[in-house]
Amino acid sequence: VNNATICAGQSATLTATPSASGGTYLWNTGASTQSITVSPGSTTSYSVVYTLNGCASLSVSGTVTVNPLPTLSVNNATICAGQSATLTATPNLPGGTYLWLTGGETTPTITVSPALSAVYPVLYTLNGCASNQANAILTVNPLPNAIVQSDVVLGCSPLVVNFTADITNQVATYQWSTNNGG
Repeated sequence: VNNATICAGQSATLTATPSASGGTYLWNTGASTQSITVSPGSTTSYSVVYTLNGCASLSVSGTVTVNPLPTLSVNNATICAGQSATLTATPNLPGGTYLWLTGGETTPTITVSPALSAVYPVLYTLNGCASNQANAILTVNPLPNAIVQSDVVLGCSPLVVNFTADITNQVATYQWSTNNGG
């Protein structure tokens, strides 16, 4: 009987190969076919007895090894236009390989500097089992436009400055500086 290795949730086919054909099979699952397809939740051995001309073989077995599916999480980030961000993929099980689908990078961490908001999908594979795709979301906030209009009155009157900021639905802070330190 062959052995098989699968990822959690998959199935495997085990086949008994006798030295002489024409007999009957009896698996510990109750199946009576030469091959069985199984989907164990954990590593499991399956045995079969082959009977030919009234003579039964010794019980032989095949093992289905079940590798766990890795899970993967990634961080999201928010930057201002022109900045860069570091995105990190964190698996629940170490020792696998990474693949960032947008650039083909194979490291757990990438640094990106997009002009616009973007999604960075990544996969993680361990022992032939791939995680679900995880998506890092990078939000790029545009730089605000600030327009300063000044009306300067000479003499004893104070300087009047009208400030208009072109921002929509955002909270902004302002920092003023003047040549005379005021």
